Amino acid sequence: MAAGRPDAAGERALLDRAGRVHVTPQLSVPGHDNIFVVGDLALLEQDGKQLPGLAPVAIAEGKHAAANLLRAVRGETLQPFHYDDRGSFAVIGRGAAVGVAFQHLRLSGSLAWLAWLMIHITFLVGFRNRIAVLFNWAYVYFTRRRHAQLIIGEAATAAHLAPSSQAQSARLNEGAGAKQARQSDTLERV
Repeated sequence: MAAGRPDAAGERALLDRAGRVHVTPQLSVPGHDNIFVVGDLALLEQDGKQLPGLAPVAIAEGKHAAANLLRAVRGETLQPFHYDDRGSFAVIGRGAAVGVAFQHLRLSGSLAWLAWLMIHITFLVGFRNRIAVLFNWAYVYFTRRRHAQLIIGEAATAAHLAPSSQAQSARLNEGAGAKQARQSDTLERV
C-alpha cells in the first residue's frame, strides 16, 4: 500500500499527535508486514530518539523499505532499519553556518559554511551541474544579488511592464501607425 496521507492506513495504524504513523524497526505498520511507511510520515525511534523528518533519513528509509519489500516477496525475514547519521548543517547567514558532522565534530562560522557548500556540491549529479551551481553561488556571494525567478500569468506580465518597455512599445506602435498613414497617403495620390 502506498499513500501520501497519514490516515492512509486507516484504523490499522497508530498515529501520534502530528499524524505520523508509528512503525516497527522494519518500517512496517505494527501487525501488518505488507504496509510500509517512510519519510516524514513515519515515526521511528532509534537509540531512544525519534528520527528527524529530513530528506537524508527519508531516502535511507525508502531504500531500506524497498529492500524489505523485495525480501517479503521472496519470503525472507524483514531486516530492521538503522539510520547512519552523518550529520546536519544549516546556513545561518552570509558565509556562516552551524553543523554537526559524524555525531562528534561540531562546526560553526565560515568553516561550517564551507563544509556545507562542499557537501552540497559533492552530492550533485554530474560535473557540469557541480560547476554551474558553484559559479552561480560564487556570483551571488560576490555580487550580493539574489535572483528570484517568479512565474506569473500572461495577464500579470502585460499589466506590469516596466515603464521603459511601455514607452518602447508605444514608439513601435506609433512607428507602425505612421508607416500605414504614409502608405495610405501614397495610395490616394495615385
